[in-house]
Amino acid sequence: MRRRGPPNRHAEAARAAKRPRLEPALPDNIAQPHNAAQTLISIAGNSQGGPSQAHGQSPAAILDAEAIAPWPVLLLLVDDFFTYIHPLTPFPHEPTFRQQLANRDDQKSHEFLALLASMVGCLVASFPRTARLHLKSQHGMNLFPKAIHLVDRCRHVAMEARGSYFYNREDMTVYDAVTSYFLGLAAAYTLQWKVCRRFMSESSNIIRELGYHKPRDFFAVTYRGPAFDYVQDQIGKRVFWVMFLGVRSMLQFGGPMGEILFPPPTPAEPYPDFPAEVDDEFILPSQILVQPPSIVSRLTGFVQAIKIYMTMNSLVGIELSYGLTTLPFQDQKDMLHECLQAVKQVMEGMPPELTLNSDSNTANASLGELPQVPAPHDALSDSGFQYCPPAYPAHQPASDIRHVINNDPDRRRLLQYEIQKANIYASQVATRSYYVERYLNLRDAHREHTRNQAAQAYAAVTAVENGVGGSNGVSHESKSVAAAALHAAAEQLSDPIDENMTAERELIVQNLLVVLASISQRNMEPNGGSFINKVRQVASTLVHDAPGRKGPMATKAQEPLTRFLDILMRLEKTGPGNTDRGDGTMTPQDEEMELRSWADLREHQMRFYQSGGFMGQI
Repeated sequence: MRRRGPPNRHAEAARAAKRPRLEPALPDNIAQPHNAAQTLISIAGNSQGGPSQAHGQSPAAILDAEAIAPWPVLLLLVDDFFTYIHPLTPFPHEPTFRQQLANRDDQKSHEFLALLASMVGCLVASFPRTARLHLKSQHGMNLFPKAIHLVDRCRHVAMEARGSYFYNREDMTVYDAVTSYFLGLAAAYTLQWKVCRRFMSESSNIIRELGYHKPRDFFAVTYRGPAFDYVQDQIGKRVFWVMFLGVRSMLQFGGPMGEILFPPPTPAEPYPDFPAEVDDEFILPSQILVQPPSIVSRLTGFVQAIKIYMTMNSLVGIELSYGLTTLPFQDQKDMLHECLQAVKQVMEGMPPELTLNSDSNTANASLGELPQVPAPHDALSDSGFQYCPPAYPAHQPASDIRHVINNDPDRRRLLQYEIQKANIYASQVATRSYYVERYLNLRDAHREHTRNQAAQAYAAVTAVENGVGGSNGVSHESKSVAAAALHAAAEQLSDPIDENMTAERELIVQNLLVVLASISQRNMEPNGGSFINKVRQVASTLVHDAPGRKGPMATKAQEPLTRFLDILMRLEKTGPGNTDRGDGTMTPQDEEMELRSWADLREHQMRFYQSGGFMGQI
């Protein structure tokens, strides 16, 4: 249709201005496709590239390890991870990871970059001082962001490296489960519980999808997978068991059972084998070499922690089915007593390198005396070396403990033994306390119920005798039976299990004081979120319990336990997840308070030692 008349310049200008708003814009780095097939390929490639391309930035500039921190700082943080965090969460495989890091696989593999970012985020959340000085150097000395900002940054890099196509992948690996676990653990340390549960469930699902939640069937006829890889098999088992430890530990804190289920093993659904007690350097893709008999493996302490929480199997099985309170009280009592004895048997098989020298002192202490403990001894502290955060771009100070660790690997192994020792003894004290407190709660409820029943029976007999019930009297035997029941409920006949549980509570007080007085800051701080929670839970239960439950030891330990509990609560408040400050920042005064709290802990440890367990105050 031909236009009649001259063109309307105003109408043409309006249509030209309106056209860009109606047409969908494509990123600058994508050429205009000429057909539908090219359009689909362009969209798919852009969506897999992640949000970096959507913002007009090249993926090479974002998806790189230096998006987390400068490379020299990153290397120091990785060293800290394998020194302080790896003893309790023994993955990934250290030799393989370090080789990939040296090859700069972060620039080639998005899976590796996501793993690296999750590891650094977990380290900073668990051990905030690793990043404190780096954050200061970037943001000023007067006001600098909290460590949680770097945790969020690591999570963002990990999620961006995974890309939007991650959940459509068919080739998930065990390292994807490791990445999800570290992201969840970092969220837990920063008190982001919804995010934590999301990532933990994801890690558990990947492990089950890959089959690491059960023993491997090497004789399955239908197996058509790749060649067996011992490294990935061991990492898969370690992830399963770390998840197991976390879920069982949360149950002791009162967490729900239904979010991540770990029912006890059965013949139809057994657990996988324990990880091999062999260090990473002796595990190859094609075989597992023999651990030298003169060297205790770093996995030995990890397996001991598993055995401690495996003693909860029978109790968890009852709770998941119909509840412990549905059993007769005698069965409840027997089960809790058996669980307690099982924990003590696990501790009897500990190697000397993982043993806290406290048994001889506490075993000889009477119920009226607090234990005398050895002075807190730390060979690395005595040598004048201490932990120093990354000082990039300056050189590390001469007193940095990394110099000792790099020059003498045996010192690094001893430090890792101490970290495992702190975790093992905190776990066993918390588990024993959990069994004893559950027993005491059930016992008190049973006694109250028995007293009420006896009182009601005696009142009924008395009423009948007085003619209230419409009868002229009651036999002398019936009255005697009711009186005997009331007397038995009031007097509480001798019970060996009850006496054992009561004595165990006194022993827990002694052991807790020894643990608090013997473990140094270096062994406690790197995994402070886990360690402090366990110890604070036990100390708080002992301090705030009813006076009628406290024996001589608990009564006399009230003051030192209260002091330790106050310090632990202050340290808990200075963690990376503290949200008391709405602006999300940490001032020098806050850092000074944190350092003062650690100094107070050290001071009370020394005072406890010098007074022989506060014997001078008793």
